Amino acid sequence: MFKERLKKISTKIFYIIFAILVSATLWIYVEITENEVQRTDIPNIEVVLRHVDILRDRGLLISSYEPEQISLTFEAARSDINRLAAPGALTVEVDLANITSAGTQRLVYDINFPTGVSVGTDAIVGRSDSRITIVIDRLLHRQIPVKVTYTGGTASGEFVAEAAEWDPQTLTVWGPEEIISRIDYARVPILRENLSTTLTEEMEFILIEENGEELSDELRSLVEFSQETILVTIPIKQIKDVVLIVELFHGESTSDANTQWYVEPREIKISGDPEAIRDFNTIRLGTIDMMRFGLTTTEAFPISIPNHITNVSGETEALVHVDVFGLDIAFRSATNFQTINVPAGYTAEVLTQSLDVRMRGTSEDLALVTPINIRIIADLSDMNPGTARVPAKIIIDGIDADIDPVGEYEITVTIAAEQN
Repeated sequence: MFKERLKKISTKIFYIIFAILVSATLWIYVEITENEVQRTDIPNIEVVLRHVDILRDRGLLISSYEPEQISLTFEAARSDINRLAAPGALTVEVDLANITSAGTQRLVYDINFPTGVSVGTDAIVGRSDSRITIVIDRLLHRQIPVKVTYTGGTASGEFVAEAAEWDPQTLTVWGPEEIISRIDYARVPILRENLSTTLTEEMEFILIEENGEELSDELRSLVEFSQETILVTIPIKQIKDVVLIVELFHGESTSDANTQWYVEPREIKISGDPEAIRDFNTIRLGTIDMMRFGLTTTEAFPISIPNHITNVSGETEALVHVDVFGLDIAFRSATNFQTINVPAGYTAEVLTQSLDVRMRGTSEDLALVTPINIRIIADLSDMNPGTARVPAKIIIDGIDADIDPVGEYEITVTIAAEQN
């Protein structure tokens, strides 16, 4: 029993000692391999430029620089090499703060090592470049005009493309003096077809040199702009014919059945935004009072259209002809004068003794009218004391007939204070 226990203890001690020896061996191996000095190339290290904004303040800019990436060769411990070779671990920086004039500069660079790496620049045994070559140009800014060219067409002949509108009218450009001085203007080419509605769109532009050639993409990449697009509007107008009409204000004797009218010109051509004039098919000239004339009249009306619509035909006035059929005209001399709305404290006296009244109706109805059926009424609401000609209204009553007094009438009236 004792021998068996002693054997187990001996075996356990052996494995412990063996494990310690293996661990020590592995630790020694790792120490040796990790601290082993290696030589390694690290390529594609990014070049970072510092204090670029200071150049702009001094009226300068970077035209180009090279290389944009460099390679470094290190001799260092394996552990450090592994950290240095990690993507993005290393960068190099070039300080531009001391540049004060245009020209080509050969500048040294600083190396930014990652945290935890114990090596320094003394571990560098090789460089693809020892300096960065930077070309500095004078910064020039100027305004250039913007031009828009439209070479497309409309959907049909009833549509017309008007002159393009754009905003802004000018651009400010910044860049190397050599390039900016060559730019003549910015052009916005518009290649659109079959337009039937107004086009409004933010559009890109191209830069045109003084020789008429387009500035290359390579040179354009060195230019900055006050804005990247131009807001362009191509107004598309529709042309259509619209009819001129009037409204007739009928009395007792006339109606659409015994009245005929026509307008010269009958219609005009207009243009406008297609959506705005879609339902714009007529222009109402005005109203004709049928009791202002007897059997025929011709009146002139201005052709008024909304501000957003253009009169393509150019006519500004229309003549309206009205004829009444199947009716006659008769005259009666009337003496039945009345006044209304006489100012309080005053009396009114009609000085007109008789008035010839013109009437329109059928011959049968006109034959029924006698002077006793005619009243001549003057409204004195707006009259001041004294004598004046005032409008008079004609009333025909006492008979069952469709008759209108036609024309305009005035009578002479005197207003005086009442006598106590």
